[in-house]
Amino acid sequence: MFRLGRTLLSAAVGILLPLAIVSSVRAQTHTVAPGDSLSYIADLYSVAINEIVQLNHIANPDLILSGQKLDIPGGQDPRPSSSGETYTVQLGDTLSQIAARYGVSVDGLAQANSIDNPEFIVEGQTLVIPGAEVSAPTPQPDTVYIPPPPLQFPPMPYDPDIEAIIDEMAAAYGVDPNLVKAVATVESGWTEGADSVTGARGVMQIMPGTAQYLQDEVFGYPLNYDSSAYDNIKMGTKYLQILLDSTGGDEHLAVASYYQGLAPTQAGVFYPDTSDYVNMIFRVRDTYWPE
Repeated sequence: MFRLGRTLLSAAVGILLPLAIVSSVRAQTHTVAPGDSLSYIADLYSVAINEIVQLNHIANPDLILSGQKLDIPGGQDPRPSSSGETYTVQLGDTLSQIAARYGVSVDGLAQANSIDNPEFIVEGQTLVIPGAEVSAPTPQPDTVYIPPPPLQFPPMPYDPDIEAIIDEMAAAYGVDPNLVKAVATVESGWTEGADSVTGARGVMQIMPGTAQYLQDEVFGYPLNYDSSAYDNIKMGTKYLQILLDSTGGDEHLAVASYYQGLAPTQAGVFYPDTSDYVNMIFRVRDTYWPE
C-alpha cells in the first residue's frame, strides 16, 4: 500500500513520541494541502508529530484531509531555506510541497531551476533552493511525468495457510474475503516476507505508520506485522474495513484509499497509477474468485 509515485495525504508517522502537554502553548494554523502529511507538517514547523495530534484531537494520525485546518503548537514560522541549499526530488514530491517545506515560492523555485512546467518534476532531479545568495543553477532539461511501470496481471497464488488466515480475518471484520485475497495477491502474491522500497511489509504490504496507528489506536496492543503473516493479514483486513466504513462501503474507493491514502480519495484525487491498481484488484478478484 501507499506506493511511490503519487502525492500522499496519509501520514506515515512512525513511532509516536510520548504525549506532551501543549494546551498552554500559543498555536498558529496550517491548512492541509495536497502533498501534506503529519510528519511533513511537523518537520515544517519544527514540532513533534504527537503535539499536533494532541492539540487537534486527531484520532487517526494516518488520516488528514485536504483543506483541514490544524493548530500548530509554538507559533513558529515554517522553516526557511538556507542560501544555496539543494534538494533531491523523491517520487511523490510536488514542487508546491517542496516550496512550502523550505518557505519559498513555487515561482521562485521554478525560476531558480529553469523549470518551465511546475507541474512536472522527476525523481532524482536536484533542485537548488533559492536563498539570499544563490548562484545560477545548471539549466535543467524539460521535465516530463514518468509514470510507474504498468502492473502485470499476477499468477493465482496458492497457500492454504494464508488463505485460511484471510478467511478468518475477513469473517471477523465483515470484509469480503475475495477482496482481501485480491488485494494480497496484487500487493505481494501472498508472500510473507515481501518488502517494498517504501518500507511496506508482508502479505498485505503494511506501512510502518499504518501499523503504528492500528496498534495504538485500533487494537491497543502490539502486533508483529513485519514477521507474522497472521498479524499482517489481521492488520490489513482491519484497515480495509476501516476504509470501507470511511467511504460508505464503496469497495472501489476503499481500495483506492488502501493504495494512495484516504484523504486524496475523499478529496476526489485519483492518480493514474491508482486507477490502474484499483482496476487490477477487481480484475484479479473477478478472475480468480468470482462471486
